[in-house]
Amino acid sequence: MGVLIQVLSFLIGGFLLRWILLVVIRNTVDQIVSGVKKRQNVDDTQSIQASPLTAVRVVQRTRTLGSVLSNITTVVIVIIVLSLIVNAVDRTILSSLALLTAALGAGLGFGAQNIVKDILNGLFMVVEDQLGVGDVVDVGPATGVVETVGIRITTLRDVNGTLWFVRNGEILRVGNMSQGWARVVIDLAVPYDTDVQAVQERMLATATELASTRSGARASSRSRSSGASSRSPSRPS
Repeated sequence: MGVLIQVLSFLIGGFLLRWILLVVIRNTVDQIVSGVKKRQNVDDTQSIQASPLTAVRVVQRTRTLGSVLSNITTVVIVIIVLSLIVNAVDRTILSSLALLTAALGAGLGFGAQNIVKDILNGLFMVVEDQLGVGDVVDVGPATGVVETVGIRITTLRDVNGTLWFVRNGEILRVGNMSQGWARVVIDLAVPYDTDVQAVQERMLATATELASTRSGARASSRSRSSGASSRSPSRPS
């Protein structure tokens, strides 16, 4: 009866501890996001996304760190509670498990190394602000919008709607198209006898107008045209 009470107390204590820590993490994230909203004088996330880039990065990074910390908290508490329960049921089990773990260590070592590599790489990517939820990134195996950054897996949604699950340890490079500035190259096909100069002027005027009407767009330099790059005359039928 005493063992059963101990097991129940460990389970309840672990559940309560996890709930408290997750509430603390969630409240901390909400406070940081609310502070950014207050400084930018906006009320919702959509308005934040139209705010200066620094505010957007703070929100994305905070939410990503909150997600990773929540996953780590859950895993650590589960491991601790299970160890306490096993120790309460039979103290000799832990020693037996230790011997079994040592025996299987050689076989499972490679897999454990990969798991540790995934976790550490994911933490470094978030802490160093290499990517965040909502960023458009190229991680080699896949390119798309970051939807989640988990303790082992980062998920990306590409332009076709495919959801990619990429192990953090397999990400050797990150090309982030949402940080700093970006250049858009547009190739426009026009008829052979078109006035190229007039087309260039119209394109530049349209690009300038589009940048000035979007509150979230901040052009570091004016739009430029490289002129006609190739011509493919067609024979009239």
